[in-house]
Amino acid sequence: MSNFSLHTKTLGECWLAAIGNAMEFGGLVHDEDVALKEILGLSVRIDEPNEQDEIIYKYGNSGVIEHTVAKFEKDTVMENRPFTYGDRIYNKNGIDQFEWLINRLEKKPETKSASISLLIEGDTHPNLPCLNLIDIKIREEKVILQFFFRSQNIFGRQYANYIALAKLQKKIADRLGKGIGMMSGYIASAHIYDYDFESAQAVLNKQNIVIEDRFYTQGPQSIRNNLSFR
Repeated sequence: MSNFSLHTKTLGECWLAAIGNAMEFGGLVHDEDVALKEILGLSVRIDEPNEQDEIIYKYGNSGVIEHTVAKFEKDTVMENRPFTYGDRIYNKNGIDQFEWLINRLEKKPETKSASISLLIEGDTHPNLPCLNLIDIKIREEKVILQFFFRSQNIFGRQYANYIALAKLQKKIADRLGKGIGMMSGYIASAHIYDYDFESAQAVLNKQNIVIEDRFYTQGPQSIRNNLSFR
């Protein structure tokens, strides 16, 4: 199934809706030796993104959230990772893209071209950023953050990415002295791995569980065999 669109008030509501859509409508495909349900083309809009989201902190894995937020921060060193999002945001080929965004928005608040790419052209590493592009707009004195993910593990990672992006959005808004507007974006491959199917259904059924991070032990063979990713 393709071209799904979700419009919710909060990050957590959007996450639950994405889980439900992937579980119900996702096509069954494989990533190496692991099956997954996938929606090709998921659009999301969150009207009131807040990094302190009750749903996410009820069900989400705190370790995954902390690790993901750290990956977005400046000067974070993770020797077991080929890159961090912080690297690509604050020091991509020697360019601080965060400050570039701020300068562009300060000079022309109505600009339509405050966008940064997190891809490095010609990169042949097997592990590439799932988050490819971040776009910022100022409309009605509020900072709007839009994104493009080439791929997103909806059940195991989306909630943590939302928290990290909400923190980035607030950081930009604070620097510019603006309010926080909506967050929206597009996910080219929105998927849930088969080892998470049971837990995903439990969350949808509002059972009292905390998500386990199984990606490095039950994910695709290339991930399981590469200890440096852990």
